[in-house]
Amino acid sequence: MNEENNNNSQPPQLTEIPEFLQGEKWFGIDIDDDFLDFEEPYRPPRYTLSRLGVPFANVGELHIITGKPGNGKTGLMSQLMAAILCGKFGNTEYVLEERPKPIVLYIDTEQGKDDTIAVKNRVCSLAGLDYTKPQEQFVILRLRDTEDAKDRWRKILKAIYIVQPTDIFLDGLLDIVKDYNDQVECQPIVRECMMAATHYDASLWSVLHENPLVDKLVGTLGSIAQRKVAEIFTVKKIKQGDLKPTDRRIDRPDIYFQVKQVKARGRDVADWDFQYITNAGGWGQPVELGEMIEDPEDERKRRENEEADTYFKQYNWTQYGTTYTDLERFLRTKGVTSNRKIAGLFNTALESGIIYKDEKKKYHYKGLKKELPDDRVESIPFEPNNSNEEAPF
Repeated sequence: MNEENNNNSQPPQLTEIPEFLQGEKWFGIDIDDDFLDFEEPYRPPRYTLSRLGVPFANVGELHIITGKPGNGKTGLMSQLMAAILCGKFGNTEYVLEERPKPIVLYIDTEQGKDDTIAVKNRVCSLAGLDYTKPQEQFVILRLRDTEDAKDRWRKILKAIYIVQPTDIFLDGLLDIVKDYNDQVECQPIVRECMMAATHYDASLWSVLHENPLVDKLVGTLGSIAQRKVAEIFTVKKIKQGDLKPTDRRIDRPDIYFQVKQVKARGRDVADWDFQYITNAGGWGQPVELGEMIEDPEDERKRRENEEADTYFKQYNWTQYGTTYTDLERFLRTKGVTSNRKIAGLFNTALESGIIYKDEKKKYHYKGLKKELPDDRVESIPFEPNNSNEEAPF
């Protein structure tokens, strides 16, 4: 009896293709490598970022940032990139200890060059990097001028291969497909994004717009991504003037941006708010509202110091210093035309030690971090002058 039962429990031998599956041509495909190896150990998720102790941004996964047009998606992306590059921004921290020097690849498919430069300046400023010089850890690829969506995706894959980034930020996903409602086109793109993240062991963030009429990811592309991605963050602009009086908050500015995690495979990340402040460069910087200095006077001074430093650090400083007149001319070339504004920048820079004046009444730069600029000229064995005297040698 037992022998008979054992014989009956054996699976049928694959001697021929069943008639009802003959048209599928499946019989010859190899699946040996697709069976799970039960001896392979479990590998816990690894996370790139953490917020208030809650990890997110799984390595090897696809993540989405979404929202209506003009609602701060790039601003959120800038915060995440800054946190990765410098270790912390606001309450968001970089936590992937196995990679102490991450490399961020930012891919812009839709903005003009000046807007891309603004993002570069913003991220570098937030991360404490010099935005006037190339950065090994921060690489930017512009693809707006590439017309064909397929060519954009090919260039992205090549850039990832060359840069070998630990974190990829794609702004945005719509621009690498011709038709975001074509399932035949969209499904492979989402899958290839996931495969790229897995193969390069990177976190891949992408912007994907919401439908203008409803709070859903746009098109068939959005529906596919919704099911596949590890997490989705949405950003919404809040105008307090449009809210009911009972919903308005006295601890928030008239306009600010709210971030919510609307999908997560792990623990839920708490919401947070940010606003943009205007800096000297004009590109604006996101500031996490919970991290702003409570004392309004201290906050005002901090902004004034940062503004003055942003202007004066761009001057071509030398070891001999420069005159007030030359600095005034320089500021005017940067768009500062008001005499009152120029005087205010000088006073702020002198009071905070950003610049100082030597005994010859020449101005020198030290910066907020009290470091000499990297672009100063090399010293020469004598000090230049306007006389007719010959050089000492």
